[in-house]
Amino acid sequence: MEGSPRSSRDLELASKDHGDATKVLVIERHGTVFTSFMHIVTAIMGAGVLGLPNALSWLGWVGGLALMTTFYGVTLYCAHLLIETVDVKGRKARTYREATENILGPLAGKLLAGLQLSTLILVSLAYFITAGTSGRAALVAVGHYGVDPALWPVILAFCGMQLFLAQMPNLDSTWISSTVGATMSIGYSIIALGLCLAQAGHRQGTLGGNSDVTTAAKVFGVMNATGQVAFALNFAAILVEVQDTLREPPAADVAMKRATGLAITFVFLFYMAVAISGYLAFGDTVAGSVLAEPAIGPVWVIVLGNIMVFIHMLCAVQLLSQPVYAAMESALAQRSRRARASPLAVRIVWRSLYTLLLTFVACLVPFFADVVGLVGALFYWPTVVVFPVVMWLAVYPAPRVKRWAMQGLNAGVLVVCLVAAVGAMSSIVRNASTYGLFH
Repeated sequence: MEGSPRSSRDLELASKDHGDATKVLVIERHGTVFTSFMHIVTAIMGAGVLGLPNALSWLGWVGGLALMTTFYGVTLYCAHLLIETVDVKGRKARTYREATENILGPLAGKLLAGLQLSTLILVSLAYFITAGTSGRAALVAVGHYGVDPALWPVILAFCGMQLFLAQMPNLDSTWISSTVGATMSIGYSIIALGLCLAQAGHRQGTLGGNSDVTTAAKVFGVMNATGQVAFALNFAAILVEVQDTLREPPAADVAMKRATGLAITFVFLFYMAVAISGYLAFGDTVAGSVLAEPAIGPVWVIVLGNIMVFIHMLCAVQLLSQPVYAAMESALAQRSRRARASPLAVRIVWRSLYTLLLTFVACLVPFFADVVGLVGALFYWPTVVVFPVVMWLAVYPAPRVKRWAMQGLNAGVLVVCLVAAVGAMSSIVRNASTYGLFH
């Protein structure tokens, strides 16, 4: 019985009758509130925190802080809706796709899977580029180069490390990696916060944000900044998969809600602190990343911060890639059995090819991060808001007023995502002249 003392192992019955015999598949889960907290922090707390002061410079004190608080609430609320749809109708889902199929049917499951995997792949690609950028910044800071070195050799080094980490068998086994990743993200966030607080006495920043630009530039800047804030807390693409790692008791949904609330609140408070102190310190002219501010602090601190970003990207790519690995290896399982291929061989070959492909694209077009912003704007609405809301309403009865409010939330986030998509497209067009292959 679920929640009983004997359910520290999750026993899943694969009922295939062979006479009187029933095949029982025992899957051990080791996840706890702590490991789930680390998974979520690693997934959410990316290097994007370093760009939040810049977002605040476009939105201003009033709009920026209000928007960050709003999306904190939206993300937490929709995460709880999704958690409550994992174990319904007598079936417990192990993936986001399974949860969708159980409630909305196979067609919706396929649609969600396409959106989820696309999001994870594109974010992983952006993290490859971010790792290259931070590694190069560390090299420049220590004075090894008079000019910025090429990005692609650093990405190749990142690839070599990722090829090794990619062989971790499943998401449950990555808890150590996620713990390291969360520690690194907290570390460089503390560095950024400390450096900004040291100069926050300048008390810069305005209520309405940057006004020393043309009206068109202001509008597009606000749009782009809205997208930055809207997606800063997004981890819906791996929520169900993380919940599947939890051992019981306590019930997985109870533990997951606790981990989610702690993790999102923890990250949000860090985000607010870095955004506020960075904007106080540098005002409307703050750089896209606060660690890129000239003479913001001692060289060794800047180097340490960028190394931490690099290590965090290693761990984050490993975490985000696990659902992609699982989906592809499940699809390949039937063929490999017919071909009598070793599952270990399939895993090594497929994961290595996937890592090498991401590396090639990141080296070829290191400006792809701008495009990822556009794709993220298009994918955030369906994966974070639409599916959780629609699935919850399909399972649980709710008063008409609550249903209207939830659909109003759907419509509001759609508008924000469309605005963010326009801002991201504007950024791509504006920066097109700086793009170059194998930069």
